[in-house]
Amino acid sequence: MKKYLFFILLFCFISASAQKDSTAAQRAKPIVSAESAPFKAAEFPGGHRAFVTEILKNFRTSPLVKAEIMSARAVANFIVDAEGNMTNIRIESYEHTMVRDEFLRALKMVKTKWIPAEQDGKKVRSVMRQPLVFNLQ
Repeated sequence: MKKYLFFILLFCFISASAQKDSTAAQRAKPIVSAESAPFKAAEFPGGHRAFVTEILKNFRTSPLVKAEIMSARAVANFIVDAEGNMTNIRIESYEHTMVRDEFLRALKMVKTKWIPAEQDGKKVRSVMRQPLVFNLQ
């Protein structure tokens, strides 16, 4: 139980600090130029903590433990379209293939619509980035 609590707290802490400036992914082509960047970023209903909770509900650690993967990192990016849907979900970096696959599966299971980014009062697409860091010991 302590292992899972540690995993959740670590994931929330890393995710919350990384999400602050994560409206653009490093390798993704910019959807909106820097001059016309959205002044209101996309938001998950209930905030970032609710988004992390939704991911954690879907993330299975037991296959990773069986494969003796006790710690790993991965970073995902995705687009929140003008309707609030998560699209084009990709894992941009990862340490283990199983972690990549599980993180991608957990993200794709999130069906809650986002509140889209806004620019000049108009809803626009935006790129979001979500890291995953865990350590099960």
